Amino acid sequence: MTKLLSANFLRLWRNNTFWGSLGVCVGLGALAALGEFRFQVSLGADLSAPEVVQAKALLEGQFFEYAAFIGILAAEFISLFIGTEYSDGAIRNKIVVGQSRLSVYFANLVTGFAASLLCMAGYMLSCLAVGAPLLGWFTKPAPLLLYAILGSVVMLAAFCAIFTFVSMNCSKKSTSVVVCLLGVFVLLILAVVINGRLEAPEFITGYEMSVNGEIAQAVPEPNPHYLTGVKREVYQLLYDLLPTGQSLQYAMLGFTDPAKLMGLSALVAAVFSAAGAALFRRKDLK
Repeated sequence: MTKLLSANFLRLWRNNTFWGSLGVCVGLGALAALGEFRFQVSLGADLSAPEVVQAKALLEGQFFEYAAFIGILAAEFISLFIGTEYSDGAIRNKIVVGQSRLSVYFANLVTGFAASLLCMAGYMLSCLAVGAPLLGWFTKPAPLLLYAILGSVVMLAAFCAIFTFVSMNCSKKSTSVVVCLLGVFVLLILAVVINGRLEAPEFITGYEMSVNGEIAQAVPEPNPHYLTGVKREVYQLLYDLLPTGQSLQYAMLGFTDPAKLMGLSALVAAVFSAAGAALFRRKDLK
């Protein structure tokens, strides 16, 4: 497997898609910090005052935005990287020369994860380099920030396991690219919908017009869309289980149980890795 990884990383350094994805992440990190700085300046905020920076947590708001889109970049890169190996006949040649199917599968999984991790690191370093001088340093507790970083790494592993599962068991590059990209967008929309249901208020307050034309606040009424009991627990579990659901939580620093999120991501990664490797062992490569 060492030889496979060496060959994969050698190919990675020459891969235009990888360098393009890394460049996009670096650019987005810098633009996110610079855009937030310009927005705060336009509002007249005094960024030299520590209490202003601490109240708004400016750097944190931009630093973790990578979590919202890193899955899309991983879907694009992994499906193209592995799909090109199929179209070039590289996967079949590796097996012909004596490499095991499991070694080929997990070498591609590790390569895809490493490339995605480098893209994520590129965003963070770029955002930090531009944002720290302009927006100030982090104001949230250090354990929270560390949990968010570690959790997003495990979340990325789950994304990569899913995309490798699809790409390694689909011989056509175009099909795997479409399935991975379409799948991640569908899961992202599903996560947004679930989050909307979970964030629905328990009570809603309407407004009514009085006889003299004044607007009066009505009595709060129960929200029929508010989730309770087992139904709420199921929605929350699904939101925590979906890598896209976790990505939204990390991007907004809105998680409360990081150990649970990391455990669920590890479970998703393990299940899809085991299932993908088992299917690939039986796949006809002729």
